[in-house]
Amino acid sequence: MSVVKIIELIGESPNGWEDAMKEVVAEAQKTLRGIT
Repeated sequence: MSVVKIIELIGESPNGWEDAMKEVVAEAQKTLRGIT
């Protein structure tokens, strides 16, 4: 059986959405396992 967990991440950056995405995912990886 497969298990899926969906979370919503919200971040911001003055350098654009790509930088905001990278920062919020890096922060989430500190506490959440298996982020792909």
